[in-house]
Amino acid sequence: MRLEEFWELIGVRRADEDFAALTSDLAACDAATITAFEDRLTEALHALDTPAHAKAARARNDWFLYVRCAAVAAGRDTYELVLAHPATLRRFARREAELLLTVAPTAFERSTGRPWEHQTQLSYESGSNSQAWGGPAPCQETTPAAEHADADTWLTVGTENLYVAHLAHAIGEDPAWRAWWSASGIPRCELHLDVDVDGGTAVLVGTGLVKVHAVARGGGLPEAVADVTALLEAVRDRVGLGALPPMPQMSADLPWAPATWPPDGKPLGLLRTMAFVWRTLRNRPPA
Repeated sequence: MRLEEFWELIGVRRADEDFAALTSDLAACDAATITAFEDRLTEALHALDTPAHAKAARARNDWFLYVRCAAVAAGRDTYELVLAHPATLRRFARREAELLLTVAPTAFERSTGRPWEHQTQLSYESGSNSQAWGGPAPCQETTPAAEHADADTWLTVGTENLYVAHLAHAIGEDPAWRAWWSASGIPRCELHLDVDVDGGTAVLVGTGLVKVHAVARGGGLPEAVADVTALLEAVRDRVGLGALPPMPQMSADLPWAPATWPPDGKPLGLLRTMAFVWRTLRNRPPA
């Protein structure tokens, strides 16, 4: 794929609907074009993976990746400005475009009916640009949304469904599920469930991390169990694990009050919720 073709497809994408439209556009292409798009995207993200860009964004690890995605999604002119002048990435420090990572896998599966197994020569993971970093990047997260993951929890979730979040927490703490996941040899698994968007299930296997993106159906605890089971079955199939353990026994009563959280009545998703709290505290006037 020529560079011009890649940027023509990217255009300028900001809202979730923009990434859904990009996925549909790419799904109309053949498999070679879709994998070439992923290669170009990886190259663009890899080039922004430098200490200077991380310092400007005040971000590391996953949040740094999502900020770089936002710079790419802003279009070619903005991307090239950020690439040449790292300090300009600061304007994206509170933005994220994680959905850009799901575009090619979802488009491929929709177009071909086959699972996404493409491996790029480069990596877009933070700290993978060894030429820029001179070795692995520091692993400690210092981002507004970094608190979403407990260091001792192998399973984290980003979702607007509190039942899914409640269930994922129980699974992450369950000894049988911990033993099941330990056989993978991969430290962490992240589940991301979006609502009101089009798309299928994408399983992305990276260094030390498996990410799963899918569409949530909503509803109560039974629907949450069905959604999470389907996602973990997809992970099991991709990673080559054994049968899923039984789901933990848990009450349908939530430990949080859906009627009062989040404060504006709109579901934020886990990462956005933490960013919201961080911004609120940071911008609070002094007493």
